Amino acid sequence: MITAFQDWIAILLRWLHLMAGIAWVGTSFYFNWFDLSVRPPKGKVLKENIRGTLDEIHGGSFYYHEQYWPDTHPERLLVHAWPAKTTLITGILLLTGIYWHGARTYLIDPSVADLPPIAAIGISFVSLVACWFFYDLLCFFADSNRTVFVVMSLFVALAAWCYQHVFSGRAAYIHVGAMLGTCMGLNVWTSIVPHHIAMRKRLMAGQPIDKKDGEKAKRRSQHNNYFTLPVTFAMISNHFALAYNHHRAWLILCLLMAGGVSIRHYLNVLYKEDRKERSLLAVVVAAFGGAIGLSFVRPAPPPVVGPVDTPTAMAIVQRRCMPCHSQKPTHPSFAAPPSGFILETPEHVMAKAEKVVQRTSVTRDMPQGNATGMTDEERAQLKVWVEGQGKKP
Repeated sequence: MITAFQDWIAILLRWLHLMAGIAWVGTSFYFNWFDLSVRPPKGKVLKENIRGTLDEIHGGSFYYHEQYWPDTHPERLLVHAWPAKTTLITGILLLTGIYWHGARTYLIDPSVADLPPIAAIGISFVSLVACWFFYDLLCFFADSNRTVFVVMSLFVALAAWCYQHVFSGRAAYIHVGAMLGTCMGLNVWTSIVPHHIAMRKRLMAGQPIDKKDGEKAKRRSQHNNYFTLPVTFAMISNHFALAYNHHRAWLILCLLMAGGVSIRHYLNVLYKEDRKERSLLAVVVAAFGGAIGLSFVRPAPPPVVGPVDTPTAMAIVQRRCMPCHSQKPTHPSFAAPPSGFILETPEHVMAKAEKVVQRTSVTRDMPQGNATGMTDEERAQLKVWVEGQGKKP
């Protein structure tokens, strides 16, 4: 009963995180598009201090917008902070409940670094906090957004490399996403919203807006816009074991993130200048092509001498797979076999033969976080046995 209740909490928390994230990303994309697409007005306008106007069509209706600096506080003003704040809070709760609470299963891979859970959790927490302070100070001392971009690109690449040598592949990717997602959320919480509040307070006091508040808020908002595609890939990367379990996983992630940033910049140039920067599309193709090509370059598995008999193969399955994939799992993280996947007999294994080989020898994401310590030799032996059984008449 308690386990089922915990599962429902996890389900609803993930759902809320996803919905808030969609709302946040959608808002970021829309207002960034709007800011870059407005043009100086050519006719009569409705408001004071117009910065630009825009006409659009959607859902069977035409819309007219004006971007302006108000002289008085609007009677009805909509704000868009809750999706970002909700995404950040639910993300922290998910990281705590899954990767910290289940550190032995999801955070630590003994074949990478056999850390005690408290040490792994400490590295996770300190690295996320350190990234925010590094980025925030960088923005304070560097006025150039290009400088911020270059330095943060190097920082993210270094972090991805370090995470790969400390955590499981899945946790490494998630942490790069969490690192940038934390910067995005705190940008909203500590910079964008406070500057918006400062602007509104001046209007309510009958004072003119300090445009520097708007410029500072806009700068962090633009950073968030460029972070969005890299972060969304990293945060759904637990589905992509082919990438995160590669021996050069950090480089694959960097290439994919570079492609995402290039797509974002291509669109921003298009919106602002009505110009298609085709060189950026070439960068996207090169980055994604490089990541895909690199994913197929893998170290050769250890050689297996002679055939592998059934008792040897099933002994490997019993030690490395059955703690989770049995009728009554002995692994503390699972009350039932994950996805109903049971591997108690040779027949069970062969019924899922293709998936067993794929998950243990190709993507190598099973056992989860290599919690049971499956060796490369055992992976190779299990593959040889499965393929040998498949060739039998």
